[in-house]
Amino acid sequence: MFSVIIYGRNDTHGYNLHKRAAISFNALAEVMSDPDDEILFVDYNTPDDHPTFPEAIADTLTDKARQHMRILRVRPEQHVHLKSRTHLVALESQSRNVALRRSNPRNRWILYTNTDMLLVPRTEGESLSEILGALPDGFYQIPRFEIPEMLWEAAFDRKDAAGNLAKLRDWSVRFHLNQVVHNFMPMKYDALGDFQAVLREDMFAVHGFDESMILGWHCDSNLAARMALYRGRVDTLMDKAFGYHCDHTRVAAANNKGRKTTMNSHDKYIWNVSSPYIPEQAETWGWPDARIEELRLDRDTAYERYVAGLSQAIEPATVPFTNTSVEWHLFDDLTYDLRHTLPFVCDQVLTYPKSTSILVAGCRADFIRRFAAAWRGMGFTGPVLVPQEVGLAVDDPAIRGGRFGDLLKRADLFMFEFGLTTQKIDDPVRVGREETLADRRQLKTVERLFRRAASTEGETRPKGRQTPRRLIGINVIFNKYWPVFTDYVGANINPFCAQVLAGIPLAEPVTMKEKVILKFKKKAG
Repeated sequence: MFSVIIYGRNDTHGYNLHKRAAISFNALAEVMSDPDDEILFVDYNTPDDHPTFPEAIADTLTDKARQHMRILRVRPEQHVHLKSRTHLVALESQSRNVALRRSNPRNRWILYTNTDMLLVPRTEGESLSEILGALPDGFYQIPRFEIPEMLWEAAFDRKDAAGNLAKLRDWSVRFHLNQVVHNFMPMKYDALGDFQAVLREDMFAVHGFDESMILGWHCDSNLAARMALYRGRVDTLMDKAFGYHCDHTRVAAANNKGRKTTMNSHDKYIWNVSSPYIPEQAETWGWPDARIEELRLDRDTAYERYVAGLSQAIEPATVPFTNTSVEWHLFDDLTYDLRHTLPFVCDQVLTYPKSTSILVAGCRADFIRRFAAAWRGMGFTGPVLVPQEVGLAVDDPAIRGGRFGDLLKRADLFMFEFGLTTQKIDDPVRVGREETLADRRQLKTVERLFRRAASTEGETRPKGRQTPRRLIGINVIFNKYWPVFTDYVGANINPFCAQVLAGIPLAEPVTMKEKVILKFKKKAG
């Protein structure tokens, strides 16, 4: 019957986003009763190494919410062409149009709202699907009522959607919450963007939201102005449903700078609108040719893929724990527990697109073999690119070999492993083992390839790619490759136990010697 379209990203927009979003998603699903109903969440510009926002809070969502939700992931690389034109990290018109293009064509209605709204049918027991199903064609808004932060944050249980809706029916009377704030037409009410119900076919007819609005605010008012022209009127649904907003104004959101807030032009996009159509984007709105990933929370989840991949690569432990050490006299020992390390390696790559091509240069053939097995098991379809310069023959259908210089231009992601080529899987680790001549030769080769990849990343990116590629280092903590890796890559200081560092190349590599000099200069100055 209807598709709810909302958007966001995995960040901390506003106040206590994770709780109010979970409350909202669950409440939206609670008022759905048609099998075609859907919640379309556009996850816009979340960093590639993060899960989408709904995935991050999936444990707080009801089964019904997970079943109705479709996640459409817009990657940073897909936003980068707009990055220089806007201060915003998530764009409303683009997000809503991406979802509209891909919404269920069987649904008659599109409902635009936000990630902190609860919609309460005024007749208890009635669903929003039933309400919309009985409506004549038109364009509908409802007023937004505010819920004080103390009420929703302290008294709402994220997963008790029915209970939360019941509380609102009580609170609205007891605490006088229902105040209708009227606005200038075509914005029938203040904050109209939290409920605009429009026919799907009408949205296609007028070419979606205006994608030239990239400075924030008033996208919903622009749609109202255009739909008022297209339909000839703006209707209300307040006799059937109320909308409640989880107020979060204690902490200003990133796009709210008070009187200095940058906004789209009122005159251009509201008062001077003379046509419902946007012919200049008639063929391009919603990015029809873009490959937009879709994820579901009720099937093929990231966790399931992660477990499947590791199950292909490592067997369960046979002892309750293993030992290693960070004592100084072991600093030059490059042995490590591969089976322990691999789960942390896979954790670094899981959220990337399944078509990703990853270049892996390493010292241990068993590391490359087991990683390739995990890569396939996690559902990746892109190849594991292994440079012929490392001289490790690994037979796996996921692996593609070639000259390092050629592979650099094909890789979306880099991984460099600094172990001992002579180490076997069950050898003891960090016990003072010295490198053999074969180990030193292999390490020197991998280090050379790493320095080349990190220092030329900008020059060797695949054609059309604009965002920097990430480099992952294996066994680069608390040994001699720690300074080598961090000279070139902006990485966190991670616990030794994970044995993995990752980041993007530094604009200008800084050697450890230079870091020491800078430190002393800073102290002296």
